[in-house]
Amino acid sequence: MKEILIACSSLVFASCAAPWETGGGAENRSGKKTGRIVLPEVAPVAGGHCESSAIMNALRYEGYDVSECMIAGGGGALAFKYLKGTYPYIGARNDDMRERFFSAAGIAWHKTIPEGGAAGWDEIARLLADGIPVILRVDMRFLPYRWGGKYGPSYTSFGWHLITLFGIDYDKGIAYVSDTEFGSLQAVRLSDLHRARTSKTKNWPPRAEFYWAEKAPQGFQIDADRLVCASIDAVLENYRRGADISVLGSDADRDALLEGLSGLSRYPEELVALGSGRNTYLLPSLLEYMAGNIEDFGTGGASFRMLYRDFIVWAARESSFGEVESLIPLLDDSIASWHALSAEFRQASKRIKGLSRDAQAAQFAQVGELAKELYKDEKALYTGIEAIAREE
Repeated sequence: MKEILIACSSLVFASCAAPWETGGGAENRSGKKTGRIVLPEVAPVAGGHCESSAIMNALRYEGYDVSECMIAGGGGALAFKYLKGTYPYIGARNDDMRERFFSAAGIAWHKTIPEGGAAGWDEIARLLADGIPVILRVDMRFLPYRWGGKYGPSYTSFGWHLITLFGIDYDKGIAYVSDTEFGSLQAVRLSDLHRARTSKTKNWPPRAEFYWAEKAPQGFQIDADRLVCASIDAVLENYRRGADISVLGSDADRDALLEGLSGLSRYPEELVALGSGRNTYLLPSLLEYMAGNIEDFGTGGASFRMLYRDFIVWAARESSFGEVESLIPLLDDSIASWHALSAEFRQASKRIKGLSRDAQAAQFAQVGELAKELYKDEKALYTGIEAIAREE
């Protein structure tokens, strides 16, 4: 009878255990996990973009000789997307970078979107116990180390942020993760990490998604030529997205999502239109937000063009496609144009509120002119990449 009561009480306590306490570690009498599963000798490398740096740190730990630019470049990250709204969003990366990179690199990987409240913590713990770091998709708002020890403001909620989990201390209730710009592991409470993983944000809810790569086989090397070819194919596909402006008909067509080079050709007129019909009080934050889209929000600078330039430098050195070096000056022009546009956004954000309506319109006209130069440089870059593709 005594044994039955003990077993029943253990079940009661176990049912009250937090989701992360149901997998890995040793159980105490209450059914909760205890102990630590922390991978040894972790040395994170700071990066420019959350997902490419998360993948980089996971793969490097598992024995792969890989840099961040190889992931962003090999995944064909360069793209353009403009989403209209109160705060228009400038996207500069394709949606399938990781899939394209892992495929081109020949690296086996596995993704899970768990069902139920347990959020896959038991499988995550087993992976850590096998020496495998786990990449977690999270809402960055609920990572206090990013916001001075507190949760970020509601407008920072974003559920497509990626970090890499390297350890769990069940006794302290803490996890250890690498994250983009940080050059060391960051400690985060497991309760906060669980909330970040299961956030219901409308900005791409993370759905507790996680993924991991198999350890590097003995003597494994990434085929540089294969990575370069995959990159060129992906980038050309990204630039060709969207309707051709010459065949656009109705206003409904013109209100479609702006994508690719055709979308970029319409970008200047969209920016000019922002200067009319908007509440003046929104303009400073709107302009600052668009500058952040280009430079700060995990793009590696200049809308991923700086990361891609690093990839081309690597490709010219490591692959048999030395001709890709011809893209470097074209990328330099594009990078300069992205920098010029974001700098104008930032400067305008500081002075726009005090301007008259006519002066505000003139400011947005100036922004539009910079966007026209950007389009010219991006078109030249596309033409250069296309020429290399024809020579393959």
